[in-house]
Amino acid sequence: MELKTQALERLLEAISPALASELDRMTEEMQQKFELDLQERLGSALRVAESTTHAAQSQLERAVAEVREETRREVAKVTHDLQQEFHKTLEETASQLKSEAAAERARLQEQLDQWRVLAEAQRQLAQASSQAEILARLLRFAEPFAAGVAIYVAKAGGLALWKSRGKSVFPETISEDAVEAEFYFKVVSVRGKKIAAVCAAPPYKAETLEFLVSSMEAAVEVFGLKLRASAAKPSPAPEPGENDASRLGTAYPGL
Repeated sequence: MELKTQALERLLEAISPALASELDRMTEEMQQKFELDLQERLGSALRVAESTTHAAQSQLERAVAEVREETRREVAKVTHDLQQEFHKTLEETASQLKSEAAAERARLQEQLDQWRVLAEAQRQLAQASSQAEILARLLRFAEPFAAGVAIYVAKAGGLALWKSRGKSVFPETISEDAVEAEFYFKVVSVRGKKIAAVCAAPPYKAETLEFLVSSMEAAVEVFGLKLRASAAKPSPAPEPGENDASRLGTAYPGL
């Protein structure tokens, strides 16, 4: 038994260097194989990571490009809408300004025409050769400034209708207390005495009628003064058919 053991030991001693060398070779081969496998795995993981990074970068670039394009479209749309709104507002403002300017021109032209009419009325009232003509001219000039105009003259019993114009119907006689509130009514007085009255149906322009009545009062008073001055002078023999009274009329009716 001891001989076998010794023989086995000698055999082991003989093959030990070869076994150690073989173990070293196998260990080195396994280590090399492990390193190669590790490098391959690392390379594969790196390639996957690079591919993933490239895909992510591409996706990011696409997302950025899409956002930029969407932003560009939104900006273009907003810009277009703002331009449309601006042009619309500009056109509306220009139209409104033109309309206001036209209305203002029409108003000024109407006012200018009215002043011209009033100036002409004042001139013609002053140039009338009789009180009846003064009343007739006043009625004609007052007609455009009211729905209806009537002139009343002073009589013993009050104010009686002389003439009227327009579609409105006026009573034959009138008094200040009986005039409806919506009507214009003005008594014509000369030197503190009532000689006539002007009545107008709505709608009417009170300021214009006031001016015409004042012009009428001045014209009647001036006409009376002219008539008195003419009567105070020696009168030449009248021409055949000439009648001073019919030419000049009565200075103050109702007095």
